[in-house]
Amino acid sequence: MSQLWNLVPTLLVILGLFIVIWWLRRGLEADDPMRHPRSLLGPLGLEMALCGTVLIWLVPLGILLVMPVLLMLSALSPAGRADWTEHRRARVTLCLSLVAMVIVGGFVPVAQPVAPEAWGEPLMKENPNAPLYPASEQFTWLMLPEEAGFDVEIVQSVSMRLPYQYGPWGAASTALDLAQLLGMESGRMRQAIELLDQQTAGPTLDPDQMNLVAISTEDAHRYRSTTADVDERVDVRVFELRSLLSTSTDGTRVGEVLCVAKALPGGELQLLIVVRPILHPGLSSDRFAESLVIEWLAE
Repeated sequence: MSQLWNLVPTLLVILGLFIVIWWLRRGLEADDPMRHPRSLLGPLGLEMALCGTVLIWLVPLGILLVMPVLLMLSALSPAGRADWTEHRRARVTLCLSLVAMVIVGGFVPVAQPVAPEAWGEPLMKENPNAPLYPASEQFTWLMLPEEAGFDVEIVQSVSMRLPYQYGPWGAASTALDLAQLLGMESGRMRQAIELLDQQTAGPTLDPDQMNLVAISTEDAHRYRSTTADVDERVDVRVFELRSLLSTSTDGTRVGEVLCVAKALPGGELQLLIVVRPILHPGLSSDRFAESLVIEWLAE
């Protein structure tokens, strides 16, 4: 069923094209030659709209890159500029309609997050701090050591909608880069920081006084396991979790965050986030949380 939902954003864009054509045709007689889409939108206007829809599936960053490039190519062509002058109203209406449908597609529900059976029932199945847009679902687990120690791990599995790109090619990498650039991780991290504060000794961790600092590591990591039948290279990002309640201007390192991402066809992103305290032994021996990620990838 989730695969069918992933077709809805594309169908909304196509619907937006038909709505524009219907809107522009209203009031025209049935035999009026202007009713033809090529007359309404100008030469290649319909073809460019359909081409743009296909490119949202094929090009990383989707409409964020496709629409500016198509508009730039049209502006560089003398014939294209002439067509825009003659059909400005129709083409502006088309662009606004398609952008509106892409935005609406961000509200389409996503699949349930990946939840390996070995992890048991999630501690939480929602995150009140997650943004309302785009659509997302999140499960959170608290992994405690068998004996007292610092092997605490907060694990979050997230499914979220990528409204701007429908194809999986490059989607995971660009989504992680955009989230880092725009600081979109902060809201989702609040729940994990609160759990980490409850389970670790030492100074209080205030979610409002935290900063994520990217660590220079490989952007993709290969996870292999013959027993789990996993051999996959996925996009990863690693961050230092720094408390700003410190005498240091850069904050004090209190933990580390691993983000792993996979993109599905249709504009859906699956994320695994692993948060560990600074004294967790895995930070030096298993930075990429091999066993957890392999279990997640095996589902």
